[in-house]
Amino acid sequence: MTEDQTTQAPPVRTFVRALRENYLSIVPHPDLDDRVAAVQDLDVPACFPERTIRVRAYWPRGSSGMPLPIIVFAHGGGFVSGSLETHDVLVRALANRTGAMVLSVDYRLAPEHPFPAGLEDVFAVIEWAAADRLAGADPDRLAVCGDSAGGNLVAAAAMLARDCGGPAIRAQLLLYPGVSRMDSVPWDAFGPPQSAGGTVQHYIFEAYAEGRIHPFNPLVAPLLGHHSALPPTQIVVGEYDPFKDDCLAYAGTLVDAGVEAQCVVYPGQHHGFVQFWTDRSDNPIGETALDEGAKFLRKHLRH
Repeated sequence: MTEDQTTQAPPVRTFVRALRENYLSIVPHPDLDDRVAAVQDLDVPACFPERTIRVRAYWPRGSSGMPLPIIVFAHGGGFVSGSLETHDVLVRALANRTGAMVLSVDYRLAPEHPFPAGLEDVFAVIEWAAADRLAGADPDRLAVCGDSAGGNLVAAAAMLARDCGGPAIRAQLLLYPGVSRMDSVPWDAFGPPQSAGGTVQHYIFEAYAEGRIHPFNPLVAPLLGHHSALPPTQIVVGEYDPFKDDCLAYAGTLVDAGVEAQCVVYPGQHHGFVQFWTDRSDNPIGETALDEGAKFLRKHLRH
């Protein structure tokens, strides 16, 4: 460890601990309206390194005997926080509104597991799902979805699938994804206040990249990558989200590359408004965005 890394490690760890505690304290909890047909925790095997990835599978209400389309979901949390529990209500709603089996990925978090660990886990689950590993699922109808950092991960995973001969992904729904350089976006509104050690975006990038990954790496900043032959994409972002300009730019680069893509900006909304859609007083159109995103996925997951 270099002298600089030694200096940075304690404040980064303090930041991450505070962010995780804060996140868990504000997440919604499911009620009777969020019931799905079934929920099952699975262990997905992966290698290099050899490991199992915890995945929570959700079957939508009204599931029939027909094979269901699959959505692989990656949660947000700045690459350092978030879990299956923090996004349980959102994933339940996604399953019921799309009629798809949703696989929520408990990917490895930084700083304990920096880049590319989380991306490797998400991509491994996509490959596993596409290999017809799930009874009652149709691996030929596969989509991805993620919010914030999870949106970054599934966007990067779609690039990997294209470049590495991976599974065919029919569509991607990206909820206010971080797609540009992590050291250039004002994340400070979404975590502990700025301290003597640096800003929120500094801590996030330090934790995720460990000071050894260039911020222009396209698997870290998908906006800076090659965009042709990617899946149809819908991007959702709020009017007051610091990621708005980057989301609009990403949609533009996809369209310029010949990809079906759009970025829908929801007026008056802030970062996280879809995840917290059940809090209708603070997020009055979160459910509308959720429904419109689900409609986009249903369209592309049809037989």
